[in-house]
Amino acid sequence: MMIKLPLAEYREAEIREYEGHPLINALPPINSPQATAKMLDRFPSVDEAEKLLPAHIRRHAMMRILDQFLYPTKSHLQLEQMISGMIRRGYLSRNIAASDYHRNLDDVAHTDFTAILRNAGNEALVSSVIGCSGTGKTTAVEAILRSYPQAIYHPDYQHCQLVWLKVECPHDGSVKSLCTHFFRAIDDALGTDYQALYVKSRSSAESMLGDVARVSALHSVGVLVIDEIQHLEKSRSGGAAKMLNFFVTLTNEIKVPVLFIGTPKALELFQPTMRSARRAAQFGSLDWGRFARTENTGSDEEWERFFKRLWKLQWFEHATPFTDEMMDLFWEYTQGIAHIAVALFYLSQVRAAVSGRESIDRAIVTKVYQEELAMMHPMIAALRSGREATILQFADLDIPREALRVHSALQKASYMPVDQKTQTDAQSSKLERLIAILGQTGIGEDIAPIVVEQALEERPDEDLFSLVAHIKKLEEKTSAQPEPKANPQKKEKLRPVYLEDDLRLTRDDDPEETYRSLKKRGVIIELSAYLR
Repeated sequence: MMIKLPLAEYREAEIREYEGHPLINALPPINSPQATAKMLDRFPSVDEAEKLLPAHIRRHAMMRILDQFLYPTKSHLQLEQMISGMIRRGYLSRNIAASDYHRNLDDVAHTDFTAILRNAGNEALVSSVIGCSGTGKTTAVEAILRSYPQAIYHPDYQHCQLVWLKVECPHDGSVKSLCTHFFRAIDDALGTDYQALYVKSRSSAESMLGDVARVSALHSVGVLVIDEIQHLEKSRSGGAAKMLNFFVTLTNEIKVPVLFIGTPKALELFQPTMRSARRAAQFGSLDWGRFARTENTGSDEEWERFFKRLWKLQWFEHATPFTDEMMDLFWEYTQGIAHIAVALFYLSQVRAAVSGRESIDRAIVTKVYQEELAMMHPMIAALRSGREATILQFADLDIPREALRVHSALQKASYMPVDQKTQTDAQSSKLERLIAILGQTGIGEDIAPIVVEQALEERPDEDLFSLVAHIKKLEEKTSAQPEPKANPQKKEKLRPVYLEDDLRLTRDDDPEETYRSLKKRGVIIELSAYLR
């Protein structure tokens, strides 16, 4: 059953190319950067009455930090302009008011996409947003897409326009699974039944791709967003190459723009040849990085504005004042990744409320980072190392955690002078600093991480010097333990302990004597007395 869609309301075209294009003129007005910033800005409310609630209830209000906070950056404004241009330029050659529109639609219906897929052209309205996990790529794209109505119905043309469609690339990287996701997303948006119509057990990938193209043309898809594109694998029967060729064909033949979202691992798909790299950047590829920070004055203004705005979201009766030291600590533990910074701030505030401290301090933030964000430590360590190869590899978690942790820490300790190392340690986590110190004292790189984790678990609030002394004691205690003897003495045989009136004491080697003793104690009764 079709979903009731909003009816088209046409606006005056902003430029002459857009005049007489119902698909374009039914869209919201083109936003200015200021309007985009205001549209994307999300800041949850903190009610004064909620600050007096019990901690276990207050933490539920704090969850607004996780899903209702968005600070628009320059990258958000650039992305909005990119998507706005892709949708409108893609519609230029698909004018439903043109006399030849239905004829072109019939041509698409009879096109042999199997043949075209083998010889895709070079021109394409394809773009990409690439960045490491947690930087907010998907959140930003979804926020911008929601500023457009997903579907619009044009009564004068009896046409259903699908302005945008977002599909997540399946984890198995298969073409058929992606096509299934596509039809399911169409059905959810329009209330249609394409999945049941086109997804069959015997359907080939090529035929399903042809169906995807025809449905995209039928409903005038404005932009197709493919998230987690790095899941495409070259090893699956050429799935990656086949899929990329299809997307180029989709943009060439039907003029449907495609936007890829992925981690740096996705670059492997686009850069085997210069031709493939050009395909992914026809409309301006966007490198979606984390917040940058250098020693130059004013270079981290965006991080500072982001953090100051986040810091205002406190559910304490007396808010913890903002300090540069706290901002530096959050940078150390998050390396400018927005998602991790928001999560660390939320978890720290929850712990402060539940523990009754009602204030966020350095000890709470450090403890939360060590205990509740332990899975993030390898990625943060890689970013902190500044080594590009390590960062790109860890964006997709390709390297074992312990290997990177030891490698990055010991590498710092090996080539840094003592005075430089002291300055760097001020910006490193306690765990990494301890590993580096132990490496210099001669403890092997395979043992150091294990020993440090044990020491931090036993004494989490100790300073570095106390922890090093504690580790030395552990080492001495281990070495002082006596070696096990080759022929250990036999254990002394255990002696039974009897209770009062213990039946085991009535046992005798003579069965008849045992019977008489049990009968005398009343354990055995004479049944003949009860028989008549």
